[in-house]
Amino acid sequence: MIRGSIESVTSDAIQGWIFSEDGRIRERTILAFRGDVCIGAGTVNMFRADLADAGIGDGQLGFRFPISVDPSEAGAVYVKLEGSDAVILQSSALIGTSAKVESRLDRTEMRKRLAELKWALKHGRIPQSDFDFLRILWSFGAYERGLARRVPTDGSMVMDKPLTVAEQLMESYVGLEVQISQIEITDGAELQAEIARLAALPDAAPLLALHSADRARLRVMEGTHVSGTAGETPQGTLADYTLTPENLVMIDIRASTELAVPTGGRVIALSAVPAVS
Repeated sequence: MIRGSIESVTSDAIQGWIFSEDGRIRERTILAFRGDVCIGAGTVNMFRADLADAGIGDGQLGFRFPISVDPSEAGAVYVKLEGSDAVILQSSALIGTSAKVESRLDRTEMRKRLAELKWALKHGRIPQSDFDFLRILWSFGAYERGLARRVPTDGSMVMDKPLTVAEQLMESYVGLEVQISQIEITDGAELQAEIARLAALPDAAPLLALHSADRARLRVMEGTHVSGTAGETPQGTLADYTLTPENLVMIDIRASTELAVPTGGRVIALSAVPAVS
């Protein structure tokens, strides 16, 4: 798995660091993109003492190289290692269509929602399953649901349909009946483009449900969907999810994510808008 940070972007240069758990990162080519257009390339060849001191590889993880992008679009730049689908975004990314990803959830608003959620459970207004889903999603920006369940009457195992489960969870979040849309995603850049598309829709739920038969890997910086104090870069806890036929992972599109799909594989992404009455 790949992680890192874009620390500085101007119209003519980009700087940051990148780390691969397989250790093969030094002197590899790194590419900068605006949308689907490559706007520059460089090499991972800068020593970073701060990273070495933190025990992140050998510290030879930094990069700085020239790019060419309009100053108004600098916030949309992201980077990828050549030959990899993993994407590193800026903390306040502008992606795809130049539409800014929906503002992060306000911390005070989140605490208010959680308090209201506890009240609703206490007074029997919502079932325990909805409470658990919303509490985890609002707190962390991601929620994993297993699709296999045991039938109480005979003890047999059945597999719930991902579309049915996603629809139930989306309706719990929105509080209305929803209409589900489905697309196939084959790499991390396509996930970010779908996030940008949803962020630009005024009535779409800020959620994606992800499912795969090809054991794709989803990395989420849990907590980055919630805003910090003014001027503070949102911080999160790194969590990895494996997308399999037996589970469904729901993400808040305001959280920082990256996706790795095996060659030839695909991920099904489900989104929702309120159903037209």
